[in-house]
Amino acid sequence: MIAWALFYNPMTLGFYSELWLVFPLCAAVGLVYKTIRIHDLRRLPREILVLLIYMVVGLSVLATALWGIHEYWP
Repeated sequence: MIAWALFYNPMTLGFYSELWLVFPLCAAVGLVYKTIRIHDLRRLPREILVLLIYMVVGLSVLATALWGIHEYWP
């Protein structure tokens, strides 16, 4: 019953707290994707880290571009 309480009374998070949840999400996606695709498991941690950095940088660039369009588009 305690687990269902979060669905009825959800926790509120601030805007910047929600942004920190991008890192675990990207790490989970990278872990699953690279675990399925990689042939040599010894390279798995490095490949996950590279993919995590790639995703976070890509999302940051995309967010910055969309913010610039939103702010400065006539």
